[in-house]
Amino acid sequence: MDIIQNINPYLPANNQIIPAREGGKGNIQAPGSAPNIVWQTRSRVPDEYEVLLISALENLFASGMETLNDLIEALNQQNLFDRQGNAWTAESFREFLLVNGY
Repeated sequence: MDIIQNINPYLPANNQIIPAREGGKGNIQAPGSAPNIVWQTRSRVPDEYEVLLISALENLFASGMETLNDLIEALNQQNLFDRQGNAWTAESFREFLLVNGY
């Protein structure tokens, strides 16, 4: 069995700031065109900000929180704002998820 890696170095670079909304426009790889590394599909290790945000979201989901408004309210209460230091809004959080693919 292969060793699990932190990143998948075979993923093609995705330099689009806003992902394409049509299928086949950079969202889907042809089957067999990239090696499948067990448990990983990211092209780089998450940075400190992403790790903090992911951890906070996991805790919020585990506590039973389900709605977008509840999530962004809780993140803002924890002072876990967007990368620019602005409080989350429903719109800014949706855009973040679209760009970062979470």
